[in-house]
Amino acid sequence: GVRAARIAASHGARVAVAEEYRVGGTCVIRGCVPKKMLVYGSHFAEDLEDAARFGWTIENARFNWATLRDHVLADVERLNGLYQTTLDSNLVTTFHERATISGPEEVTLASGKTVSAKVILIATGGWPVLPAIPGAEHGITSNEAFHLKELPRRVVIAGGGYIANEFAGIFHALGSAVTIVNRSDQILRGYDEEIRNRLLEISKAKGIAFRFNAPFEKIEKSADGSLLAHFSDDGAPIACDAVMFAIGRTPKIDGLGLESIGVAQSDAGAIIVDAANRTNVPSIYAVGDV
Repeated sequence: GVRAARIAASHGARVAVAEEYRVGGTCVIRGCVPKKMLVYGSHFAEDLEDAARFGWTIENARFNWATLRDHVLADVERLNGLYQTTLDSNLVTTFHERATISGPEEVTLASGKTVSAKVILIATGGWPVLPAIPGAEHGITSNEAFHLKELPRRVVIAGGGYIANEFAGIFHALGSAVTIVNRSDQILRGYDEEIRNRLLEISKAKGIAFRFNAPFEKIEKSADGSLLAHFSDDGAPIACDAVMFAIGRTPKIDGLGLESIGVAQSDAGAIIVDAANRTNVPSIYAVGDV
C-alpha cells in the first residue's frame, strides 16, 4: 500500500491512504521485523550459556520480558514514523481511520466522510485464523504475542508452520515451557524433508515438546487465569498459561463492503484479480495477501 501510494504520487496522481492502525504493513508492524527482533533477543540466552564454556563468568544474569517487549514496540513505532514521513514527503494524504468501500469509486471513512477516487486499491493483507472451537477467544495469535503483559511460564502453540516454530524457539529460549501441538504428523509441511527432520531433532534436544495428530477440541479458562487445552486424540489435556494459534492466515476482507458492490472472491475469501491485479469491478484493484 505504501509503495503503491508513493509510486502513483510520483507519476502525478492525487493519492490518499486510509489506515486504521499504523503504516508499514504486516511485516513492519506485526510480522517479520518485530519477530526477528524477538528472535535476536532470545539468542542471548544460548550465548550466555556458551560464554561459560569459554571462560566467562556472568553472575546474576536475568531476563526482563517487559524491557525486550517495549524495545521492540518502540522500534515498530520508529518505523511507522519513517513510513509516514515517506507518504508525507510524496504529498500523499493519510486518513488515520478505518475505510470501507461504499461504491465503485467511493470510500466511506469511520468518521462518516466519503472520499471519491477514479481508482481504489485494496491492500489490507492477511490476518491470523482462529479455530472454530469453544474457548478459542482465550487464545492469542502472533498479533498479540508482541504485546503480552508478562512472559507466560507454559505455552501451547497450535500449528506446525514457520510462525509456530519460530515463536516456539523464542518462548523456549526466554524461559517458557513450550509444547507445539499439530493436527498432522509433521512440522513445516511442504518444506524440504531433511530440514524438517533436523529442526524437529534440534527442537526436541533443546526441550521443546511436540504432540502430533492432535486436533484442538476446546480451551477452558480456570479461575486463576490458567488454561486447559483439550484435544480430540486419546491424550490428556495440557495445562498452560497461554495458547497461541499459528494455524494459518486468511485475507483480511471482513467489513470492507466488498459484497455491496459485487467484488468477486474465491472460496478461501481472497479477492479474485486478473494479470493486472484488477478485480471484476474495473475501478477496483487488489494486491498482496488479500
